[in-house]
Formats: sequence, C-alpha cells, structure tokens
Amino acid sequence: MAITRFGLFTLLAMGAAQVSGRRQLQTPAQSPVLNQMTSQGCFSTLPSDAESHGSGSFLASGECWNSCTKENKNVAITSGSTCYCSDNYPAKSSLLDDSSCDWPCPGYAMEACGGLDPKAYSVFNTGLELAPEYDDGEADDGDASSATEAPSSASATISTAFVASTKVTVTSSATGIPSTPETEEASSATASLEETSPVLPVTASQIAPVVNKQTAAATPSASTSTVPENASPRLSNPIGNIARMVMSLL
Repeated sequence: MAITRFGLFTLLAMGAAQVSGRRQLQTPAQSPVLNQMTSQGCFSTLPSDAESHGSGSFLASGECWNSCTKENKNVAITSGSTCYCSDNYPAKSSLLDDSSCDWPCPGYAMEACGGLDPKAYSVFNTGLELAPEYDDGEADDGDASSATEAPSSASATISTAFVASTKVTVTSSATGIPSTPETEEASSATASLEETSPVLPVTASQIAPVVNKQTAAATPSASTSTVPENASPRLSNPIGNIARMVMSLL
C-alpha cells in the first residue's frame, strides 16, 4: 500500500510540473568538486562509452551518482527514468540550453532528468575526475591552458642546457685542447696573468732598499766599499728582481 501511495505522489508531482508550464528544472553548470556531484549542463547526445546502469520510478540524480561512483565512472547522466555512466562528457558541440532539460526525475520531481521532447540528457561530474575529456576529443579549459604552458617551459630548459654546454666547451678549450684563435687568445691572457701575478703578494717589508750612487760616492771609503757588497746579493735574489721591476714601473 505504501508503494501505491508513493507512486501516486510521484504522478501528482510530475503532473504539477507539467501543468506549471514545463519550467526550468536543470541545475546550472558548476565547477567540479572532488568527491561531490556537480551539474555540468544539458546535452543532446550521450558519450560513445555511456552504459545504462538502471532505470525505474525512483531515479534521481543522487541515485544515479551512487551507481556511477560504485563503477568508478567520472560522469553520471540521467534522462527520463534511465541512468547512464561514462568516463567522458558528451561532445561539447552537443551542449544545450538548460531549459531543454525539463523532464522531472521520477524519484524527485523538483529536479530535471534530461528531456524527452526533444531528447536531452542531464550530465553530472561524479567528483572522481575533475577534468574528464569531452567525447569529441576536446579537453577541459584547465587542461588546455596547462598543455599550452608545457612547451614553453620545455623550450626554456633546452635553451638553458645549450648555454651551459657552451660555457663548458669554452672552458675546456681554454685549458688545453688543440689551438683555435679563441684558444690562443685565452692562453695568452692566462700567460700574462701568470707573469704579473707574483707581484701581488709583495709587501713593503720585502722590498730591498735602493742605493743612490751619488750618495754612496759622497760617503767615506769604508762605507762605500761595504754598500755594493751588501746590495749585490740582494739584487740577485728573486725578491730583489721583483722590487727592481716594481721600481722601474713606478
């Protein structure tokens, strides 16, 4: 008796919806949310891989969603009293205005289960995959933008690797591989640096005193004979040679 009462209530609800002027019952499209059912709009076709997963007088979007999530399907679709499950959305070109999905669901007359005249399908994302592909091969907008960014990042990586390899090649040629004009210039620059580099560590305390010949001649003979003897070994010393070079530059 309870089933009869429920069936009568369903018929009355459907009749009231039809008398009210086939009002719009389709839920507007929403952004997909993980593990939640969200409406994706009204379509005129089914995906090519859609399969029927039950029908009856208790069908509503929630029941169809439960059936499709148990099958690990990304998309739940209702039309009339039938539930369909799919991995993909219908073709994007078959998207209709929400007013085309105006047939009340048998299990809940306040929401649409597609349309019967003309045939239409209410499509929902089950929350298992937030960006399923459309049946015509078009990707969701989020996937399309990320796909266009990928090549630019790859090209940047390639150009960086090219610059790095160029630097390594120049360094290796400067340290010793068969001479080229660039190698000879690098070698000459290295040689000039090696010649002048010993001057840097010299301090004032390491520079030998410079003897003025005129001053030495004016001093007594005893000190005059001593100065050259002391200066000669200092000038033969490498430090003395360096000091001599510094003084000549000054």
